[in-house]
Order: sequence, then structure tokens, then C-alpha cells
Amino acid sequence: MDRTSRLLTFLGFALVFCLPCFGQTTIQGGRGLMRVYTAEPIGRGQLFVNSYFQTFLEPSKEVGRFGKDHTFSLGFTMGLSKRTELTLSPVLYQDDQKHIWGPPGDMRVGLKYTTPLAFGGFSTGLSAFVNLPIAKQHNVPYEPYSSGKLGAGVVGLVTVDMTDTFPLAPLKLYFNFGYMDHHVGDQLFANAEDQYLLGFGLKFPIRSIVFYTEYTGEIFVDNPAVSRAENSTRISQGIKVLGPWNVIIDLAGDWGLHKPAAQPMNTDFQKNYADWKVILGLNYQVFWHGAERRPSAAARLREDKRAMEELDRIRLERESAEEKLKTMQDSLDEKKPEDEKPPEETPTEEKPPAEKPPEEKP
Repeated sequence: MDRTSRLLTFLGFALVFCLPCFGQTTIQGGRGLMRVYTAEPIGRGQLFVNSYFQTFLEPSKEVGRFGKDHTFSLGFTMGLSKRTELTLSPVLYQDDQKHIWGPPGDMRVGLKYTTPLAFGGFSTGLSAFVNLPIAKQHNVPYEPYSSGKLGAGVVGLVTVDMTDTFPLAPLKLYFNFGYMDHHVGDQLFANAEDQYLLGFGLKFPIRSIVFYTEYTGEIFVDNPAVSRAENSTRISQGIKVLGPWNVIIDLAGDWGLHKPAAQPMNTDFQKNYADWKVILGLNYQVFWHGAERRPSAAARLREDKRAMEELDRIRLERESAEEKLKTMQDSLDEKKPEDEKPPEETPTEEKPPAEKPPEEKP
């Protein structure tokens, strides 16, 4: 079986296997694009379930071997309040390059809070998470670095909604910047394992289809063995399609931007990351009883504002049409022939009442 057949087989297997496990919109749970999060919350009482399958295939230089990296993960996101959401993301399958069926990976538990700091189209948030090292093997090939220890991180979120500014181009921008401590027992900014978490994305919706592009990376804070170009970074291009029964189909591709180390000194840090990946996701949203179906008060205000603007536009168009009709009618009346015009009434002089003749006396 050639590489193309293997890829199609695994994608078909992922689609069939993921059907009962509908999903949300990000790999690790939480509202956003692929790996970039949005500051906007999902809403109180809402539950998102997501499933993602990632695959990477590459012929190995060794005879009889085939480099591969398949990952299957689930994600759960629950809206605790109007501003807070809880996420849980276990990795059910992750290749270790040794077994046909790899062991489970780590699990991440996160909490996101949308701050009241919002103005115009800007909204802000804060996401904190804990990485639970439940995997049997850590720091697997082709994947971002993992230490195998209890880790934690925090990410600042900024979302810019440009829909009101440019109604014809409903573009949204996303900015993420955070810090991850791969070992909570050591000091901050003092360990070679700690990383900055970077993310930038944009999306453009067209009816029930969303096109998005994002840049994400995990940059070591202070690791002399790794240069800036050798860190795990990537560009992702994807499309989201709203399918039947509120199922969101997510198809994306990753292109690695890292530079392989010429003379690796530490293979744990100077890794051979995947040059490209294909990602397939199925996302589903569950509404609980009494759930808030709209994501936030800001979104409601924007919708109300757009509705009022639409009503004002219709009113102005109607008044303008009435004025144009009146102008046209006046112009037609002026162009009528003289005989078709109604006769003009000439003013008549009022005659004084006739004097009565004097009565004759008998």
C-alpha cells in the first residue's frame, strides 16, 4: 500500500471513528480557530464536544521503516457562566513510533475568563490550564516538546471584531500570548524547559463557511541548546463548514516553519518536528435547558445595533423614494401641454350690492 492509500485509509477511519464523538472548534477544547483561542465566551449552560484526528506521513531514511505521527484527541468545553468556561482535553491515541497502536497522551484541564475590559470591537480574556502527565511516553517524535511532569500555563487573549468597521468584510483577528512552565516545581523563567506560547489568527466567514489562517508556536524562553529558528512553529490554513444537525466539519493543514538542527546537542529539545500535517475535526454543540444561546452580551449589543442600522437604512431609502416620486410628479406636471392643464381660475371683481329704489309715499 502506497503513502496516498495509507493516508486515505487513516482519514476514512478517523471519519467513521469520530462520528459518535462530535466536537467543538479547537484541538484542546475552547472556542477559537484551530489552536488559537478567542476571548469571547461560549455562553452559560452550553456544552461543546470535539474530536480531532491529526496525521503526518513521511518515508524514513532507514530501509523498511515509515515515519508517521497520528494523534486522536477529544475535547469538552462547558460554559459555567456568561464569562467563564471550563475545558478538558484528553489525548486518546498518540504515536510513539514503536507500536502499531500508540498509548494515550497527556490531558489538559483549562479555565477561561472573559474580562469586562471591552471597547469597540475589542474583547479580552485570560486562559489558564494545567497539563496532567498521564501519558506512558513523553516527548514523542514529531510533536511539540513535553516534559512528562506536571505543567501549567496562562495565556492572554485579545479578539478584534471588525464587522462593524467593515460590514462588507466581516473579519475577525485573534491574538494569544502566554507562558508555560513544564515543571511547576521549579522557578519561573529559570528552567530550560519553559516556553512562550504564541498565536495569531484571522477568520473570514461566508454564510455557513469559515476560512481561517493562524500562526502558532512554542518558543523556549531560555534554552541555549535551541536557536529561535529551531523552535516548534507552524502556519495553519483551514476551513470550517456547518453541516447537518449542527455538526461543524473542520479540515486544515499545518506547515512547519522550524529549521532542523545541523548538529543537535540535545535531541529532547532539538527535535525533528513534522513538516506538514493534515487535520480533520468534527464538532458539535449541545444546548442544555435554559442555556444562553448567544455567546455574550457584546454580541447581542452588536446584533441589536446592526438591526437598528438596518431599520434606519430602510427608513431613509423609503423617504428618499417618496421625495423622488414627488419630484418626478412635479416635473411631469410642468411638461404637460397647455390644453391638458386645468384652466386657471381668474379672479372676479365683486360688484357692490344694488341700491334699492326709494319707496313711494302714498
